Amino acid sequence: MRVRAFVAVLACALAGGLSAAATDAPAFRQPLTPLKGGPEEWLEQPPSSVGGNIEGACGLAISPSGTLYVSDYYHRSVHTYGLSGIYAGTEFLAGGDPPPVLEPIDELDAVCGLAVDSTGTRYANEFHQRVMRLPGEGVIDSGKSTGLAVNEEGDLYVNDRTYVAVYDAPVVPGEAPSLKIGFGSLEDAYGVAVNSESGLVYVPDAADETVKVFDPAVDLTVPTDTIDGPPGEAGFNSLANASLAVDESPTEGKGHVLIVDDLKPRFQFPEAAVYEFDADGTYLDRLQVRTVGPPGEERKEGPIFGEPSGIAVNAETGDLFVTTGNSEQANVVKYGPFAPFATPVSSPEGSGGLSGGTLTARADAGAPAGAAGDQGASASVVEQRRGVRVSFDGKLTPHSLPRHGMAPVGIVVDAKIGATGGEDPPQLRRISIAINRNGRFTSEGLPVCRPDQIQPSTTAGALSACRRSLVGEGSFSANVKLPEQSPFPSAGKVLAFNGRVHGKPAILAHIYGTQPAPSSTVLLFVLRDGHGTYGTTLEASLPQATGSWGYVTGLRMSLRRRFNSHGKARSYLSAGCPAPAGFPSAAFPLAKTSFAFAGHLTLDAVLTRTCRARG
Repeated sequence: MRVRAFVAVLACALAGGLSAAATDAPAFRQPLTPLKGGPEEWLEQPPSSVGGNIEGACGLAISPSGTLYVSDYYHRSVHTYGLSGIYAGTEFLAGGDPPPVLEPIDELDAVCGLAVDSTGTRYANEFHQRVMRLPGEGVIDSGKSTGLAVNEEGDLYVNDRTYVAVYDAPVVPGEAPSLKIGFGSLEDAYGVAVNSESGLVYVPDAADETVKVFDPAVDLTVPTDTIDGPPGEAGFNSLANASLAVDESPTEGKGHVLIVDDLKPRFQFPEAAVYEFDADGTYLDRLQVRTVGPPGEERKEGPIFGEPSGIAVNAETGDLFVTTGNSEQANVVKYGPFAPFATPVSSPEGSGGLSGGTLTARADAGAPAGAAGDQGASASVVEQRRGVRVSFDGKLTPHSLPRHGMAPVGIVVDAKIGATGGEDPPQLRRISIAINRNGRFTSEGLPVCRPDQIQPSTTAGALSACRRSLVGEGSFSANVKLPEQSPFPSAGKVLAFNGRVHGKPAILAHIYGTQPAPSSTVLLFVLRDGHGTYGTTLEASLPQATGSWGYVTGLRMSLRRRFNSHGKARSYLSAGCPAPAGFPSAAFPLAKTSFAFAGHLTLDAVLTRTCRARG
């Protein structure tokens, strides 16, 4: 096969943007059969002699020996269970002898997050305060901690809201951290998880409702990627008090990331969703809950996850455990290991799912009745013409923006392309993305990257050469069709750098893929001033020599960057909320996209979003 042709299809697959569509069948976990008739009753509750029901189970950890630890925030204790859910004991960390005296807690000073290393050493954080080794053997970190995690080597990672402190094993109280990750990139961070194999560190940041992914071997301050949430949900709802875990079990998990997203923040009885992403950050699915009721009257029931929830994965089996959270009689829900689906189910017309090998609704024989319909990747806008369908979604963060003037923002656009009859869509030749005039691109003072600095290069090499010019990131996917072979998915990583083309501002999209052979290329997005509703347009023309075997299945772009220039803080993207005086919010056309395909076919889509006005 010609490597040059492969490079061309990689460029084609990126063109607008850095896709995250799944070309394999998505998969998710199925709830295991509850021990006592309902997932909210999976654990045996502690006896009354030690305080009775668990209340505020905001921490969870599993030891290598198979012991499950659950923190009880309001009883200031840690309960011990076997993995069968049978109660084994309670350890009080404050408050005297059992039964504890329950007094109103005016400060967030009780034990919450838990972590256990490979030797069985346990760590806990007093929420928004210190991290200590249990049982009370000295302070490790005295920052305003909101989460902690350990890797296979026993290194301890502590989220201190604006950075993650790393303490090398063996962890000794009083020693300074060896690394601080995320300075300048994290503003309001909650929770932390580590992939021991890759070294990647995942940190939810409520400031822009994204999960930032750091590779400390590449850069301690700039994330190498972000996870923007489930596309059909237009991103995460609230990552304040978030929790997450990485599945590195020897099953099919292979580094999957599981994130608890708060759907009803600040409610007395909050509700949340658990979303699963693969190791590359591609969205897989939302974990199932029970469907009950007679046919035609089905309703969903399931746990109420607290804020934060405890979440942990059994490293041996891949089973997932999530606490039901901040309530009386809190408990733990147990989910089985990851297992891929075998049979795709096409989405109904207009549902937002795509046929033809792209992200669709799936079902499995073991799924609860009525569950499969929730698994499709719905989109805000669906355009269809001459057998081609484009689903388009995106968001602007934060949601609250100034009524007058502008504030730093991030923008995500997400498109998926499919054919209504199941065949491959025509090849994509050109794409343009026009951003609302209330948004502004500012690259003055930001270092400029040249194409020859990042081509040819791996992702790590490109980042090393131009990390100071980084303005965005993402991924791409395409179906590659070779002679006498079935189509196979091709995917890879994309980094977006600030650049210039013929003296004009541009984005250099560095594309790197490893299938069928390692290869890289650079695609140029020229920024042009627009008129009327839209202020800036990003436009890229794709190579014409892609042959007849490369087909785009999804496009995605995430842009955000803050930097300092001449002593002033700047943002690559800024925006305001165009709400008229007296109106608290406004609906506005966030972006307009135009996709031009081979065969003189063009599809346009306009994405409308709302913002809340400040001031």
